[in-house]
Order: sequence, then structure tokens, then C-alpha cells
Amino acid sequence: MRFSKYSLALLTLLFLLGCGKDNAETAAKKPAIDSILQKADSSEISFFIISDWGRNGYFYQKEVAERMGIFAETIEAPDFILSCGDNFQVHGVASTSDALWMRNYENIYTHPSLEADWYPVLGNHDYQGSTQAQIDYSGISRRWNMKDHYYTLVKPVNDSTRIRFLFIDTPPLISSYRMSTEKYPDAHLQDSGKQMQWIRRTLSEATEEWIVVVGHHPVYSASQKHGDTEELITKLQSLFEKYRVDLYLCGHDHDMQHLRPEGSTVDYVVTGTGATVRPCAVNENSIISLSEPGFTQVFIQHDTLYLNFIRKDGARLYTMKQFID
Repeated sequence: MRFSKYSLALLTLLFLLGCGKDNAETAAKKPAIDSILQKADSSEISFFIISDWGRNGYFYQKEVAERMGIFAETIEAPDFILSCGDNFQVHGVASTSDALWMRNYENIYTHPSLEADWYPVLGNHDYQGSTQAQIDYSGISRRWNMKDHYYTLVKPVNDSTRIRFLFIDTPPLISSYRMSTEKYPDAHLQDSGKQMQWIRRTLSEATEEWIVVVGHHPVYSASQKHGDTEELITKLQSLFEKYRVDLYLCGHDHDMQHLRPEGSTVDYVVTGTGATVRPCAVNENSIISLSEPGFTQVFIQHDTLYLNFIRKDGARLYTMKQFID
């Protein structure tokens, strides 16, 4: 049985050099981790989200990875980690033995708590290399779990509540990638129609209390670099509304965003700040938009989901609260 839900922005704890609708000046730069994060034993499920991180440790990738480890050790270790793609910039990986696996991943996310299971999706930069190599690496790594180009997973929250994740493969759903056969050689080989049938069927059959879709490209975004993905709005927005998706998580735009179009029941979150960041912007769908390196943490307590944007120095920049009743 699905429950009705409401979503709201709790607060911005620090005024930022960011793009919140109030466009406030920076009032404080001192890192702060407030009481809502001091909850080590009270959450029922907790996970991290990062995207656009494969930079050989540069452009803040290593600093963000280190903060993830410190956060896991001092606040709460994640049960698992989601990656929204562009795992290996700029040209993906060539094989399962590519040296980039060590330089971008194994030697960067080294804290013991980050040995949790990782569930990645593919981004456009990953499509410049071998996408099959990222799938096959699941048979080599204990923590890397990419079952296929798209897949689904259910996690228990407690005895009565479950959360279903749909990990989708967005580059083949966008015609420009399928047409660029030289730059993205694997994209046109994917059956986008088959994937859409799978998405529709999986959502229609879902009975879990929470439904979260994970992809690389935004459906909605205020960024001036990429912004809204019109083909994904056409293909996915109505399905998300019909089958009551709670969250869509993505990267691609290198900023932190929370958007909710007027009349929508879906919260759209961009978290493409695992390394390089770009200037942010806002539009009519924006609740907040920030240009800060960092990651996203989600935890659920009872019937309430908290989503936190965490900066590379440990400051909690923003919290979204969503609940079922």
C-alpha cells in the first residue's frame, strides 16, 4: 500500500555563496554539523550519493572522498552508496584492468566505511569508454555492484517499510548520444524502447512505500550549462507522477539542486559535485541551487526521509524533508 506524501525544504543552515532564491550574501563560513546529524543510532537506513567524481583525485575529488569517510566515522556510516554516473571522466574506462580503476576509485575511496556496497549508473563520459567493463567489474570488486545498464533493487527500512531503487541508463534515452556513434560507441547499441518498457513495468508493479529513481542526466535542472533534459521530461515525467515516484536523483550538472515543478509530486535532486563544480543558477522550479564540492546523505527515521547536502568541509548546507503518513 502506498501512502500520501508531502515534501518540503526544512532550512538552509548556512547562507552560501550559492544560488538560493533569496540570493543571500554569505553570513557564515565556519563548518557546522548540527543536531539533526547527531543521530548515529536512530536512523533505520542511511546512504550516500555522489556523482561526476572520476577525476584521478583532483578537482576536489579526494577532499570530498575524505570528508565522506570522516562523516561516516563520526556521524553515521552509510549502509550503501549510490553513484549517479560520470564515474570515470573524461573518457570512461577501456577494460576491467584499466589503471583508472585504481586512480579514480580504489585508491580514493579508502575509508573502511566506504567499503559498503556501491550501486552506480552510467553517465555520458562513461559512454566514451567501455560500458560493459563497468558492468563486468562487479565480478571483480566486492563493493562495485552494477548489475546491468539498468536494474532495480529493494532495501528494507524496517519491518513494515521498504524502499525500491530503479537505476536507469539515461544516455541511450537521449537521441544526441545515440547519434554520436564515434564519440559514444555503446549508446546506439542499447535498446532504449526496451528500457522504457522495463521502467514502465517496474514502476507499475512496485508496491514499496518509497520509490527512488537514479539516473545520470537531470529531468529538471536550472543549470545554465545543461539544464532541463527535454527528452527525459517527455519520457519520464508523466510516468513518475502516475506511479508516485518519491525522488529522482541525478548528476551531470556539477552543482547541488533541489527542484520541484509546480503541481508535481516528485522531488528532483541534482548532486553532481563529487569533484569539479560549476556556477549554479535558479529557475521557476528551483527550491535551492548551490555550487559547492560535496556529497549528499540520505537517512530515514520511521516515516520521514531526510536528504542533506554536505560540503567538502563537513558543513550541512541544506536539508530536504519528505514523509509518508
